[in-house]
Amino acid sequence: MKFTLCAAALFCTTDFAFAQLEKDHVIQFFAHRGSRFEYPDNENTMLAFRESYKRGARGFETDVRMTKDGDLILSHDESLYRTCGVDLQTEDLSTAECVKIKTKGGEPLALCQELADFLADKPDMYVEWEIKTIPSLYTQAMLDELCEKLWNMTMSQKPASSLYLFTSFDKRALRTMKRLHPEAEMMLLKDKHCTPEILMEAYEMGIMRVGCRMDGTTRKTVKLGHKLGMIVSLWPGGTKEDFFLGAALGCDAMCCDRFFEVGEWAKENLPFIKLKGIEYKKK
Repeated sequence: MKFTLCAAALFCTTDFAFAQLEKDHVIQFFAHRGSRFEYPDNENTMLAFRESYKRGARGFETDVRMTKDGDLILSHDESLYRTCGVDLQTEDLSTAECVKIKTKGGEPLALCQELADFLADKPDMYVEWEIKTIPSLYTQAMLDELCEKLWNMTMSQKPASSLYLFTSFDKRALRTMKRLHPEAEMMLLKDKHCTPEILMEAYEMGIMRVGCRMDGTTRKTVKLGHKLGMIVSLWPGGTKEDFFLGAALGCDAMCCDRFFEVGEWAKENLPFIKLKGIEYKKK
């Protein structure tokens, strides 16, 4: 079995000994923004999602924002500068203005409705719809509008066998979705490693999933989450070393920016770990 130097270092330490990797451990694997490093300059575009699906991706994460006139568009950053080269904010633009903007890779910004329509006839999908907000801008009325539109747009045509999650770093957005649709599957996101306090924060909100940074997260905390009946998702997942670390920590789900490269490596080198969310193509 071949490992990079970093993975080999993990292998040799007590905390991340190979024995920690549980046999038949199942990890929900999903392509972050459509596997953004494998579709450079075209993250969150329909090209990335379509091509990733063709290659076998059955798990996606995307980011939802609202335009000035109330439509939902897929975009991660507050500014479009990094992805499109224009220092404009989605929320300040009309939908007509947004769809005219191209990514640095030449693809148009995607409407949320486009992805929901694309997934409507594709069963057994795992999709995280991350609700992006600007706390100083999004009023409660705007949150109500965003959450209701997102729910209706996605859930009205979700295949019965698919799992759609509504995620956010903004607890107001999650509380809004829970108030409007108590049956919604949700996940609290945190830009820090998983701690008992974060687990309890989500648990007390009635949310049984957390998504945290893997660096600094301990196996003990992940096990505590499992004792509470919670699902622990870890990020970022951009390398083989990230995957090895997340698996050793016992995570339940992991996003990946190099979904196919890392997925193929995991299949070859860690065959006893079962990945949901990827269909391997025959060579």
